[in-house]
Amino acid sequence: MTAFPDHTFELAIVTEEDGVLYAELAGDLAWDVADELLDAVRDRLSSVPGLSDVHLDCARMTLCDSMGLSTFLALHRDTEAAGARLHIDRRPPFLDRLLLLTGTYQHLTGIPGTAESDGVTPGEETESPQLPGP
Repeated sequence: MTAFPDHTFELAIVTEEDGVLYAELAGDLAWDVADELLDAVRDRLSSVPGLSDVHLDCARMTLCDSMGLSTFLALHRDTEAAGARLHIDRRPPFLDRLLLLTGTYQHLTGIPGTAESDGVTPGEETESPQLPGP
């Protein structure tokens, strides 16, 4: 029998006095837990006046499925509506690939990105990642 690794989703969230919300995500951001992140950030956006920035630290994420991507898009929309800016920080390579493949990279990060072949190897950190060609 194959044992699957435990990638339980964890969320730690803090709102600083300077109007910045920091959230650290760990594990799998998947369909069954995406609402946890969405509800937590929405709650802070509505209860803490004057939030200017929302930082999501994704360094410890292990997976992002379509609901996770949908959650990032909803949070982008919600933060903009609240007059704040969403930052998806310390993205693992798999998350950059997902954003590039779905055409949401520039929308969610504010950094131009392309899926064209320009010699960038997977996992290489650049300011504007690119997926290698076929």
